[in-house]
Amino acid sequence: MISLIVAMDKNHLIGKNGWMPWDNKEDLKHFRNYTMNKSLLVGRKTFEGFKKPLPHRFSYVLTHSDMNIDDENVKVIHDIQEVIDKFKNSCDELVVIGGAQIYAAALPFVDKMVLSIMDGDYEGDTFFPDFDENDFEVESVENKESFRIQILRRKETI
Repeated sequence: MISLIVAMDKNHLIGKNGWMPWDNKEDLKHFRNYTMNKSLLVGRKTFEGFKKPLPHRFSYVLTHSDMNIDDENVKVIHDIQEVIDKFKNSCDELVVIGGAQIYAAALPFVDKMVLSIMDGDYEGDTFFPDFDENDFEVESVENKESFRIQILRRKETI
């Protein structure tokens, strides 16, 4: 199964100067809990923003660059299809965690989206890619203090 998790505002803003435009500890805790002990697909820039690999998670780092990461829980890949094929029909979950280019590349393959929609207006420079909301149905909505978690599941195709 392939899912993605993202925090965005109502305008689909996700980033400012290479990081999130907000500091929301409750959402970071949600991200940690959701991704713990799962495999992650992450772009090089987002991965480098973490400063070190996220503990208790296996990271596939998608990049065009030659990079070497000496960590048994990280694999550098150059073709998204490699990891998509591994997880598309698997019971194991791959969680796409960004950035914007990685979301755009993975979106056609995603079965489920976990969206944290932040309250308020923010300024930034990076947006979640457009997608057809008709391809998904709302599975659940959970209101938090300063955001809501909306889970979308891809509709079955006949």
